[in-house]
Amino acid sequence: MKSIRKITFAVNATKPGAAESARYLAGIAECEGAETRMVENYPLPIDALAGQDLCVAVGGDGTLLGVLDAALQADVAVLGVNVGKLGFLATFSQAEAGEGLSRLLRGDYTIAERSVLRCTNQAGESIHGLNDVVLKETLGSNLIRLRVFADGNAVSEYHCDGLIFSTPTGSTAYNLSAGGPILGPKVTALAMTPICPHTFGNRSVIFDDSTEITVEASTTGDAPRITVDGQARFTAGNNFPLRLAIAEKKFRLMQNPGHSHFAIVRDKLNWGGPAIRD
Repeated sequence: MKSIRKITFAVNATKPGAAESARYLAGIAECEGAETRMVENYPLPIDALAGQDLCVAVGGDGTLLGVLDAALQADVAVLGVNVGKLGFLATFSQAEAGEGLSRLLRGDYTIAERSVLRCTNQAGESIHGLNDVVLKETLGSNLIRLRVFADGNAVSEYHCDGLIFSTPTGSTAYNLSAGGPILGPKVTALAMTPICPHTFGNRSVIFDDSTEITVEASTTGDAPRITVDGQARFTAGNNFPLRLAIAEKKFRLMQNPGHSHFAIVRDKLNWGGPAIRD
């Protein structure tokens, strides 16, 4: 296991208790001989994790998503501490992080490598997303027409409220709410789910991770809004055709050795009875 000696705490100061929790955890890390620093610029600047061994994102899943680019740039693992509500990615509660941080810093951890989506516009500008890329009608009142190609071959033309392109990690987010499939986190695939399609037969499609998706928008009306991990991106100019693919780099998420993805899913989605969730 990689020695952890330099830690950046990325703190979402808008979350009540996040700053206090970060200071407490930093004290534990320093007692283990680690050098720590606090960063409250959110999302993190692209070079914020250069030379670091670990990033501890304190806030929630949104906070963790805000460190994505910096973590990919520096190839640094991220530990998510949840002071919010859901916590699919930031799976450590404040209490669990306090009890287990020393053990984790001594090497008792696993690293889950999660697929990342790369979204590239017509100008060649690229943005990464850990959860999803969503294309929706700008005004929120009309259907849009989108043509989708897989490795240059036509898939279909969609007349719908929008399209969701999701990684396995993001399959339990907007994709799930729109009726899309849940994918296990180790599945090497990309899910495309239409939002309220006009044609009943338009359903989710699963592509393998080597596929490059191209999306063309209708030349009439306003161009669709592009959001990546819930944030509006590529807000100016003509961005279509848009290309989407699984990036070569993986997002590295630090977890307990006994972590169970579907235990988190059962708990957060209230699946099964109490005996199952226990």
